Amino acid sequence: MIRAIIFDFAGVIGTEGYSLWAKEKKSQGIEATSTYFHDISNRLDRGDITREEFTQDLSKKVGTDSKKIWGEMFKKIKINHELLKIITKLRRNYKIGLLTNYNYLWMNELFSIYKLEKYFDSKVISSLHRVIKPEKKIYQISLELLKIKPDEAIFFDDRQRNIDGGESVGIKSFLFTTNQKLIEDLRSYDIIF
Repeated sequence: MIRAIIFDFAGVIGTEGYSLWAKEKKSQGIEATSTYFHDISNRLDRGDITREEFTQDLSKKVGTDSKKIWGEMFKKIKINHELLKIITKLRRNYKIGLLTNYNYLWMNELFSIYKLEKYFDSKVISSLHRVIKPEKKIYQISLELLKIKPDEAIFFDDRQRNIDGGESVGIKSFLFTTNQKLIEDLRSYDIIF
C-alpha cells in the first residue's frame, strides 16, 4: 500500500535554475551539459563546497560578479503551482516528501519565499546530508524520515539516473515530464485525489 509520495525539486516542483542559467552562459564558456558544470554542481549539492565557492568559481569562468550569480539563477526558477495544488490534495491521504540535490541555504531561501514548508512532511536536501541522488543512502534517509518502507513510496524525478537510484532501493519511481503524466502515473497505482 502506498503511504507516501516523494518529489524532487529542480525540474519537478520548480524549474532547473542552475541549468537554465548555464545554457545562457554557453557563449561565455559554461555549458549545462559540460563535465565542468556537472562536477561543480554535484560538489555544491553534496556540500563539498559552499555556495560562495560555487559562485566564485563560476564567476571566474563567465566574468560575472559572483554575488550576482545566484540572483541570475533564482530568476530562472519558476514554481510549478499546478503541481503544488496536486500535492495539497495528495496530503489529505499521503505523506509528502521532498528529496532534492540542492544547496540547503538556497533551498531554505526558496522555501521561505514561496511558502513551501506547508506542502511537505519531510525534506531531504542533499548538501545537509552530504550525499546526492542517485546514491542509495539519500533515498534511505528520505524513507526513514517518512517512517515508511520502500514499497510504500512513489518517487518523481526529472532525471533517469535518479529514477534508477530510487528503484534500486525498491521505491516505485517515475520520470517526471508533465503534470498530466504525473497524474496518470499516480492513477496507475490507484491514487486518486
